[in-house]
Amino acid sequence: MKRVVLSLIAVAPAVVQLGLGGLLQPHKVQAAPSPSASGSAFMPSHHVTMGSRSLDPIIPLVPAVGKAEAGKAGLQYLLAQRTTNFHHASESQALNMKVLASRLNGVVVRPGETFSYYKVVGPYTEANGFHWGRAFQGNRIVPSMGGGVCQGASTLYSAVLRTDLQVLERHPHSLTVPYLPPGEDATVASTYLNFRFKNTYDKPVYIAATADIKKRLLTVALWGARPAVPVQVHHKVLEVYPVPTVQQKTNAIPRGQTRVLAPGQAGVKAHTWVTKTIAGQRITKDLGIDTYRASPRITEVGTGVSPRPT
Repeated sequence: MKRVVLSLIAVAPAVVQLGLGGLLQPHKVQAAPSPSASGSAFMPSHHVTMGSRSLDPIIPLVPAVGKAEAGKAGLQYLLAQRTTNFHHASESQALNMKVLASRLNGVVVRPGETFSYYKVVGPYTEANGFHWGRAFQGNRIVPSMGGGVCQGASTLYSAVLRTDLQVLERHPHSLTVPYLPPGEDATVASTYLNFRFKNTYDKPVYIAATADIKKRLLTVALWGARPAVPVQVHHKVLEVYPVPTVQQKTNAIPRGQTRVLAPGQAGVKAHTWVTKTIAGQRITKDLGIDTYRASPRITEVGTGVSPRPT
């Protein structure tokens, strides 16, 4: 893969609207315009259902990023672009978004070449410029060096899904994420959990990426030499697992008082598939079922002595 040094491009304010625990709330989404050489704003199609109830998220509509630089390489067609928010991130985790975006930005994947997220972005260490953030461990959220790098992999995966690029390796998180629907995320960890895809086109693919710290938005775009066939991504939530509750006693707070240590979130089982239409024929590709665990709501109940009034 060849890297070109580029400047970061700001994006317009927009968010993916998600409910608590990363479960999507019902919203109507406008029809997606087709990508074109103009590099105008692009909203890929997307559909999520839960039984008969629609769970369409609001897809961020932002200006195409990387247009000028990709055009210089003869890759003037926007294949796909995705934006996710990181409103949930701490200040140090937000810095990780800036780091990973700078590593992705300007990467050119040659025909037949395999892109490895770890090789381009990793290792996810302090020595490699990363900061402390948060990550999933089982059904809990814990501090982690490089926390947030999964969002870069997930946003890239979300874009790749909307192309004919071949996904070689992708792993779902153990819990739902707050920035993409279930079935559209990709977790990474050191060298043993990676995200990889192969450029199956006969021309290079250019990756552009930006991280807007102020607006808390991460955008990844893929550019090619020819217009892409529009791909629709579909999700259906098959089951929802309720939030378990854990109550602990502590003498650190007065008797009768409670405090929340972790809000918890529901788990889900989700089916994902993609569709496209070629010469009037609808083609469907099944991507399988992902299961996400429920995370417990943990509260503490005080057993300590209440302070005497003065």
